[in-house]
Amino acid sequence: LNISWFGISLTKKSDQILERDLTNNVQRIGAHLSTDFFLPFELISIILLVALIGAITIARREDTV
Repeated sequence: LNISWFGISLTKKSDQILERDLTNNVQRIGAHLSTDFFLPFELISIILLVALIGAITIARREDTV
């Protein structure tokens, strides 16, 4: 299957290459998050957790005025 549409060629082989490249990218991101960027990733996750708990607390607080 080879379809040309505005100069863009779509083939079954390119879909396989794209899928393999995406898998490699996801694996690289996972490797970086678990090795090189472990501490920043954990700090951001703690900050987001605190923000989520704060938002829930503010939303549940009843008006006492």
